[in-house]
Amino acid sequence: MKENTLSARRAKLPELLAPAGSRKAFLGAVKAGADAVYLGGEKFGARAYAENFTKEDIIRSVREAHILGRKVYLTLNVLTKESELEETVSFAEELYEAGLDGAIVQDIGVLAALHERCPGLALHASTQMSVTGPESVRFLKRLGVKRVVPARELSLEEIRILKEEEPIEVESFIHGAMCYAYSGRCLMSSFLGGRSGNRGRCAGTCRLPYRILDSNGQNMPLLEEKGAKRTGRNVPLSRGKGPKGAVQTDRVLTYPLSMRDMCVLEILPDLIDAGIDSFKIEGRMKSPHYAAGVSALYRKYIDRYVEWDASGRKTPWKVEAEDLRRLKSLYLRTDLSTGYYYKRNGRDLLTITEPGYAGTDDSLLAEIEQKYLKDLPKREITGKAVLIPGEPARLTVCAAGLPGNSGSANAGMPDSCSGVQAEVTGDLVQAAQKRPMEAGEIEKRLRKTGDAFFTFTDLEVEVPGDVFLPVASLNALRRDALEALEQKIIEKTNAERQQIRPAERGGSGSFGPEISVNTDKDGRPSVWAVVTTLQQLRAAQRSGIDQIVVEDTPQITKALTEEERSKLFAALPYVMRRSSLDAVRSLIGGGYKGVLVRNLEEFTLLKGSGFTGKIVADSSLYQWNTAAREVLLRECDLISLGWELSARDMQPLIEGAGERQILNVYGRIPMMITAGCVKKTAGICSRAESSRAERARANSSRAEDRSAESDFFSVEDRKGIRFPVRCDCKYCGNVIYNSIPQSLHTFVSKKDPVAMGAAVWFCIFTDESGEQTESVLRWYKAAAGDGAAPDTAGVFSDHTTGHYKKSAI
Repeated sequence: MKENTLSARRAKLPELLAPAGSRKAFLGAVKAGADAVYLGGEKFGARAYAENFTKEDIIRSVREAHILGRKVYLTLNVLTKESELEETVSFAEELYEAGLDGAIVQDIGVLAALHERCPGLALHASTQMSVTGPESVRFLKRLGVKRVVPARELSLEEIRILKEEEPIEVESFIHGAMCYAYSGRCLMSSFLGGRSGNRGRCAGTCRLPYRILDSNGQNMPLLEEKGAKRTGRNVPLSRGKGPKGAVQTDRVLTYPLSMRDMCVLEILPDLIDAGIDSFKIEGRMKSPHYAAGVSALYRKYIDRYVEWDASGRKTPWKVEAEDLRRLKSLYLRTDLSTGYYYKRNGRDLLTITEPGYAGTDDSLLAEIEQKYLKDLPKREITGKAVLIPGEPARLTVCAAGLPGNSGSANAGMPDSCSGVQAEVTGDLVQAAQKRPMEAGEIEKRLRKTGDAFFTFTDLEVEVPGDVFLPVASLNALRRDALEALEQKIIEKTNAERQQIRPAERGGSGSFGPEISVNTDKDGRPSVWAVVTTLQQLRAAQRSGIDQIVVEDTPQITKALTEEERSKLFAALPYVMRRSSLDAVRSLIGGGYKGVLVRNLEEFTLLKGSGFTGKIVADSSLYQWNTAAREVLLRECDLISLGWELSARDMQPLIEGAGERQILNVYGRIPMMITAGCVKKTAGICSRAESSRAERARANSSRAEDRSAESDFFSVEDRKGIRFPVRCDCKYCGNVIYNSIPQSLHTFVSKKDPVAMGAAVWFCIFTDESGEQTESVLRWYKAAAGDGAAPDTAGVFSDHTTGHYKKSAI
C-alpha cells in the first residue's frame, strides 16, 4: 500500500494518551510514541502523592510538547472548595495563556468558571464525573465540554451509543489499575482513613481483605468452592485485633473489592473500530519506566492495526506472548482483564487471592531506561543548506506533520515541506584558500542537533564551488535555524487554538431561568426521610415528618397506592445505565410528587419528560463551591450538601441559598456505588444471564431470598467490622454503606448555625428497623422546632459525625 494511504489511515487513529507523574515520565512517554500526555500540578489533581509538576514545569512541558507535535492536558480532576475556586481557575488560566491544550475536570463549578474565563481551552469531563450516557453529555456540552472520559464501567456498545446519539470526543481507559466503585462515587477512603479519593488522596481501601456475608450473616467463601489452595497471602479472620492478633480459622479473608488491572491489547481493534478518540493509559503514580514502556507497546499495536486493517484483516488479530509478559512486568497486578468492555461484572474482573503488583523485570527496566529515558525525544525534520562564496550561509528547515506551509513557499527543499518551515542566514561564506569544506563534512556538523528536540532525517547541502566557513559559524547557523523553527511551531500551534467566545460554545453556562420555589421553611428546617424498606416507610408516615422519599425497592413499590405515590418523592438510581433507562422513565412517570436526582443523566431525562413535580439533587451531585451551586440550582428546587464537607466548608454554600439547601443529618454514608456485585462474586447471581453454576448456587440454603430484586449482604474487614451492602438487582449494582450511621444530633442540640440554616434535614435509612426509624425521625422533628433539644437516650447508639467538624483532606 502506498505510504500516503497509510498516513491517511494513521490520521484516523485514536490519540494515545499517556500519564506523567514527573518530567522524566513525560519525556519518556513522548519518546515512546504517546500523542499526548496528561499531568498534574502541585495542587488540584487526583494524584496528590505523585511527584507532579510546578507551574513552571508545566509551561516548559507544554512548549516542548508543541515543538514535538504533541499535546499536554492538565488534570483538575478533584472537587474544589469555595476557598480554593479562584486559585484553581487562575492557575488554569495562566497555563491556558501559555498554550495548555486541555484540562480534565471533575467539579462542575470549575467547569463553569473555566468555560467563562478560558474560552479556547478544551474542557474534558473527567471519569470522576461518572458519565454513563448521552444524557449527561448534553448537560456537559452546555458547560463547554469538548471531550468526555466516560465511567470505566461502560461497555463498548454503550460507548458506541453515546457517540452516535450525542457526538463528542470520547477518551477511554485502555490500561492500568481499576477502581471497584464508579470513579467519583467512592467515599470509603475518606471516611475510613480521612483521605478523600475526590481530593486525589485515595488510600486504596478496596485493596484490603474482606469477607462476603449473606443476608443472614453467613460467610460466603470464595476460595473453597474452586478448591483453591490457601497461601500466606490470604489473611485469616481477625476479631478486632487486626492481623497480628488473628486466630487461624477455616474461613479466610480474600479480596472481593480489588479489581484486576486492565489490558486491552487483545481487543484493541474493537476499540478502534468503535470510534473512540483517545486511548488513555492509567498511572500518574507509577514510574517513568511504566509510562514509557506501556506507551511503546500500545504505540506498536496501534500502528500494527493500520497494516492489519489495510491488508483486509486476512489473519486473526494477534498479540505476541512476549509483549504481554513485558506488560505484566511493568507494575501490573498478576491478574489482568479487558475491563468492562464486554463484561457487566463478575469475579473474573477481580483479584480474589491477592491485590498486589507482580514483580518487575530489572532487565526490562534497564532496556526501557536506555531506549526511552536516557536521551531527549526528537522530532524528525528535513533541511537544506546553501553555502555560496561571497553570500551569507543559508539553512532552511522543515518539521513535517503540521498543516500549512505548502506550495511555492517550500521551493528549494529536498522534498516539498508540508509542515512548518523556517529559514535563517548566517555568516558570510568565504572562498577556500587552502582546503575547501566538502558537503559531507558540512552535513555532518549540521546534523549534530545536541539537546535540541530535532533530528534530521534528510539534509541536503549545496556547495557550488570551494568554500570555507568556521565551525563556530556552522554551529550558530544550525542553532539559529532550530530556534527559529521552534518559535514558528509554537506560533502556529497557538494560532490554531480557536479563540471561541462562550456564547459560541453553547452559552456561558446558561441553564435557563432561576427557579423560584417555596420550600415552606417556616423559620425551621423541614425533616425528610429517605426510606429503603416498607417498615421504614410506615414508620416515617407515623412520625408525621414533612416529606418522605422512597427508594425503588420491590417491597415498597409493590405496596404503594396511587394516592400514596402522589404524596411521596421517588429516589432515582445512583447510576443510570442504558439497561435501566426504561425503569427510570417509569419512575419519573409514576405519579410521584417529586424525584431525588443522583446523576447528570437524570437531569436531562427529566427535561424531556414533561415532568412537573419537584426536583431535588442528592449529595452525589457535588456542590463544593458557589459556582457548582448556581449550576445545579438552575436545574432543581433543592440540593444536598456533600457528605465530605465540614460545617465550615458548607457555610458559604448556605449563605444566600440556605432556603434551598439540604443537610444530611442522619444515615449510613453510601461509601461505594459499584457496578460490581458481591452476590455475583459469591456466585449467587439470580439474573437471567447468570451461569448454570451460579443458578445452582442460587438455590442453595445459604441464600435467604434469591428471588428478591434488592436485599442486604455485607462485607467484613480484617477487624471484624461489617459494612452493609445493598444489592440492587433491578439496576444491577451495589451500594456499600458505612458500618455505623452518621448523626449530627450533637450539633443540632447546640443549634449549630449551619445545621439550623439549612432548609431541609435528610434522615436516610438503610437497614434500620421500623422502630429505630420512627425514633430517629421523632427526635429530629422535635429538634427542628423552637423548643429545647429532646433527650437522646435510647435514640442514638453507635454513630459518627463524619467530616462535619473536620473535612477530609
